Amino acid sequence: MNILLSCIGRRGYIAEYFRSHLNTNDKIIATGNSELTPGFKYCDLSLIVPDIDSKDYIPSLLKICQKQKINILLSFLDPDIDILCQHLDDFRKNAVIPIIPTPIVNNICFDKYLTYIFFKENNFNTPETYIDFEEAVKDINRGKLIFPLIVKPRRGSASTNLFKSRNINELDAFFHYQPDMIIQQMITGKEYGLDICNDLDGNVLSVIPRTNIIRRFGETMQAQTCNNSTLIDLGLSLGEKLGHVGPLDIDCFIQDNQPYLIELNPRFGGVYPLSHLAGADFPGLILKMVQGETINPKIGEFQSGVIMMKEYKILGGELV
Repeated sequence: MNILLSCIGRRGYIAEYFRSHLNTNDKIIATGNSELTPGFKYCDLSLIVPDIDSKDYIPSLLKICQKQKINILLSFLDPDIDILCQHLDDFRKNAVIPIIPTPIVNNICFDKYLTYIFFKENNFNTPETYIDFEEAVKDINRGKLIFPLIVKPRRGSASTNLFKSRNINELDAFFHYQPDMIIQQMITGKEYGLDICNDLDGNVLSVIPRTNIIRRFGETMQAQTCNNSTLIDLGLSLGEKLGHVGPLDIDCFIQDNQPYLIELNPRFGGVYPLSHLAGADFPGLILKMVQGETINPKIGEFQSGVIMMKEYKILGGELV
């Protein structure tokens, strides 16, 4: 069983989670566009590939899959997933099982306005969202939309170019900061998150809810698992309706005792280690599903009250 972890970045710990289930002859191969990639340190083979927007990017990955006899493909970067999902059949022709969303699911997750439409069509609470500046201004003047408001890229990630506007002048400036920005109602309740794992047919296997304690620059630094039945039911319903494959990371808030869904990330999220510490073991589930084993759903099978705290880790030594 050989695993290709595309755009591994700082997610070397995911390689370690997979390794605990592998045999001695199995390999974990990582790719990136820089030799100074921290995650390389945890893999058996690290390969430099062209930038993801290069015409040579997909051919290079396919060559790696052929040469290294890759069985499973995962990615940790949203723009990379946006490209990989368009070539699922190319990887399958090389006997690779991509744990990558379909283009339809990816568009729902990557395009924040389509995310909003998906939530609305499936009766999930979510902030009101606008792609038309004039329409938002009209609702502000009607009193339907009130400041402060969130402005962010329609297809952004990692909270890049996310702004809080407090008046119409700021809203105008932020919305026109770059093309394809959206305006979103600000939800002020307590922040939560969910890790969901689906099988290859889109059936929900596991749902782990958490409270996000501290966030910095869009990254959760401290969090705690919680046995919240409302969030577990929400995760089950969402996972079934979205029908994604593998891991899904969800951002949400609870305001006035109602959960509001914010974003969907069809990959291992940055807070997945918390779910793993609580007994989720998504890598183990992925390996079992790829090997064709029957997996019974493990809803509610996790430890509540587990804390995760991130710290900086220094990697050094000779460059290999």
